[in-house]
Amino acid sequence: MTTPLEPIPNWSDDEKPSMPGSPSTPRHSGPVRVAYIATALLLGITGGLGNALISANLPSIQGELGLTPIEAAWLPAAYLMVNVSTSLLLFKFRQQFGLRLFAEIGLPLYAAVTILHMFADSYAMALLVRAVSGLAGATISTLAIFYTLQAFPKAKLGQGLVIGLGISQLATPLAWLLSPALLDLGEWRTLYLFESGWHYAASPPW
Repeated sequence: MTTPLEPIPNWSDDEKPSMPGSPSTPRHSGPVRVAYIATALLLGITGGLGNALISANLPSIQGELGLTPIEAAWLPAAYLMVNVSTSLLLFKFRQQFGLRLFAEIGLPLYAAVTILHMFADSYAMALLVRAVSGLAGATISTLAIFYTLQAFPKAKLGQGLVIGLGISQLATPLAWLLSPALLDLGEWRTLYLFESGWHYAASPPW
């Protein structure tokens, strides 16, 4: 029997989570639902923006770091491998310890590694940053879906899930729009600086 980390709220039967680790469905007012969907929009874009920026600017990063095409291809691959693995781990972790603890571990770790990459511009450090970014991205994307579900009544959770999954798809076109200006400001370092700042801004204050 798992012991709850925090006191369980006094939910009614229709507000309780369907299973441990899944989101509850409390009755929110209209303004609160709007706040949830706005937060989900920020989180959803943040979860995919880092990898989208790297993918959109991979030829530039390859040239500036002196990488071969195979080495450059490993940058988005490192993100995806850790992101997928973390998503599977996260399902069990949030049942046992909650999503909050996972985010409190992953997000500060990612911010620290990204800032370190500003000063250590080696290929190994670039791979490490992408891998840790995959861990943080899985956490943020899950948060985005959970926040989106809070913006919908229980009868429309299916629609909320589709919207929550779709929000993260906005990161790729946004990355293509932002990339030229960011590269003009300071080459590849500006991409990482922007990514780390965006993750910090999207970190939930709890």
